[in-house]
Amino acid sequence: MARNHPIKILWYGSETDAEGNPIIPEISPSFEKRLEGLNEGEIYIHNDDKNPSIYIRTNKDRVVAISGSANIEELSKYFLRKDKEDIANELITFLKGLLIGKNGSGITVLENGMSQAVVDYLYVKVKAVFDELEVKKKTYVGGEQVISHAGMKCNRVDELDDVYRCYFKEEEDGIEIENQFTPGSLAIAQECNIKTGISHHVGNRYYWRLVTAVGENYIDLSKTVCDPNVENDVPVAGDDIVGLGHKTDITRQAAIILSSVNEVSPSIIMYQGINDFTLTGKDVISFDFDKSTGKARMKVYGDTYIGDKDRTTYMEYTQDKGVDIKGMFHIEKGSTGWKNMEGLPDEIQAAADLAQEAKDAIDNAAVGSVNLLRNSGFTGDYETEDLSAATELSADTELFSKQLEYWTGVATVSADSDAGSGYSAAIGSLSQSVSLIKGESYVISYKAKGTSVSVSCGSFSVSQPLTSSYQRYTHKITFNGSGIFLISGTATVCDLQLERGTIATDWKPSILDNDKATAGFQSINYIASAIKDGSVDILGGLILANMIQLGNYKNGKLQKVTAGVSGIYNDDDDVAFWAGGKLEQAILTVMRFRNDPNYQPTDAEWANMANFVATHGGDVFLRGYIYALGGKFRGEVNAESGIFKNVKSPNGNFKIDEDGNIWIKGEGEFSGTVNVISSNGYKIVISPEDEYSVPSIRMYDYNGEELFSISLQYGLGGMIPSISMFDPSSSDRLYFRPDSMVVEQKGSDGYIYQTQIMGGRIIMVKGSEIVWDQNMLPK
Repeated sequence: MARNHPIKILWYGSETDAEGNPIIPEISPSFEKRLEGLNEGEIYIHNDDKNPSIYIRTNKDRVVAISGSANIEELSKYFLRKDKEDIANELITFLKGLLIGKNGSGITVLENGMSQAVVDYLYVKVKAVFDELEVKKKTYVGGEQVISHAGMKCNRVDELDDVYRCYFKEEEDGIEIENQFTPGSLAIAQECNIKTGISHHVGNRYYWRLVTAVGENYIDLSKTVCDPNVENDVPVAGDDIVGLGHKTDITRQAAIILSSVNEVSPSIIMYQGINDFTLTGKDVISFDFDKSTGKARMKVYGDTYIGDKDRTTYMEYTQDKGVDIKGMFHIEKGSTGWKNMEGLPDEIQAAADLAQEAKDAIDNAAVGSVNLLRNSGFTGDYETEDLSAATELSADTELFSKQLEYWTGVATVSADSDAGSGYSAAIGSLSQSVSLIKGESYVISYKAKGTSVSVSCGSFSVSQPLTSSYQRYTHKITFNGSGIFLISGTATVCDLQLERGTIATDWKPSILDNDKATAGFQSINYIASAIKDGSVDILGGLILANMIQLGNYKNGKLQKVTAGVSGIYNDDDDVAFWAGGKLEQAILTVMRFRNDPNYQPTDAEWANMANFVATHGGDVFLRGYIYALGGKFRGEVNAESGIFKNVKSPNGNFKIDEDGNIWIKGEGEFSGTVNVISSNGYKIVISPEDEYSVPSIRMYDYNGEELFSISLQYGLGGMIPSISMFDPSSSDRLYFRPDSMVVEQKGSDGYIYQTQIMGGRIIMVKGSEIVWDQNMLPK
């Protein structure tokens, strides 16, 4: 017999035999075949309307039948009635649940075995115990809601001399209300939804005031210390007053503001560090809506983590490490910044580097022009050698054009038709001092053959393999380090060149090579031009001439030219005035400084240069002092050292006089420790980080004893201010902190006596022993 809708102990059917009698279910042959018949303890209901019956298997071999003609009252001892009220005398188990009424109420057994009750009204007569209670309620809060450290409903206001005393109920519905405000709290009240002209005796109100004192059922709001940006209203009964910030207690400087009316509403904004009457710059986390773009925003000023708890996939930002992403992310079309990425596959990185190098080469290309290596062609400087009577000469003595002039090291110079200068050098090692600009781009070029060479300049170094025939090599560098150019190895080199820029040009000698000879030829050319093409006209007190040379004129002969004026102007480097030398020395002076403004001549070099030169381009070169009553410099002034009697800014907002007094008007910023010393030895030291790693202001007497200090100390909640005073004559000390004051004196018995005053407590200490303790704080 097939069974319909089987459950654990009850099943039913309506099958009958040929006479219309119920077919009695067979006994199940075994436990393994329990679906084929009636098992022990199971009930079968024959639900035929004409002849209803119930069959119960009571043991292994017996099935009890109860027909429709059975006594209902007798059956009610064993079965609950469905047609009227009934009582179950024993425990009834509902494995799937119980429905009550027709509106969905009842108790349901969930898939995880837990039960869930849904009722419309629940009334507990005596006591209810909840491990966890979640209350859902629809409420309305208009405007803004502030979640902070304190709040109250004001029910009375007394106006005192300096404060408004605002009272609140100490008890509400049998519940005592604690005053959560503390002195230093910043209390705000705001009401902005009252319709003007409708409500009588009320209006839109705002104030943000300092709490100066608190009691069990009141707070005192300052009349003067309040929001300086607006007019603050007077507190009245009915105000909702909220603590929004605290002057000193960092644990009370946080708040959460939920708003539906501000300019970025709807918004949830979390603030930290509210220590004054402003929220500007205090937001740390915000969720809001940008009405100009129509988009929601989330801002977190600090560390952020988004992802799985086990960190399998996540996105994390920390201020010290930046953004870290673990997992898959996609870069869509239009994304930029690829050149800043690291860790790319080798093939992609190589292509990216190549593209970037090509772009940089185009953007930063600069053609070199001046060879900064002296005697790079190994031809010497064409200066004659000064010999003394004691100089020994041999066949190898160089009397003219020293071929390794300006170079240090070992090399053999030979004539070479492949070299631009006609000479090459078989090197071991050669070096030369150069004056380069740090951070600037330079390019090194040379021709070489042999085994290999090593080239270095500043922090740059490279080893270059060579071939048996000449090849030209170039190296681009950014200069840093010391100014030494070095080339070494087993090789023959020629046409050495060091240029400022990124593109190497053909080899050429330095303009500084043979500069004395060049200057001499140029001066001869100027003088010849003045004699040949020029003229002199004297018109009263006016002299018109190409050039005037001055010097020791004696016996109709100019013994030596020492100064002059030149009107010959071909370019800005042409000499206009000079003194302390000849014209050729003045030209040499300009040549030395023209390509290297940082050039520092030696005393020996100054001996062959003019002491004062001014060019037509306005450049001035001089050796010596400038004495002047005043002067104005529109550009930057660089000096290694100097003495200024008085210094001041054009508008007078900054001034330093010769006594060391400083005046500063406006905002300023100092880096490091500032020492202010008086003429009698007293000193003030202002340090952003002293020996205790905290900012401080300390005052000392002329013996170096610390008299007064203001600094920060580490407290339980962070840094707190501390003030210390010291009397060297008596060794008495006085300490102030926000939470305490300590007076320390040395007694005649040699003990150190301290009196410590804290809020509600006074302690007196002798040495390390507490001799008196008065505590008024609640236990």
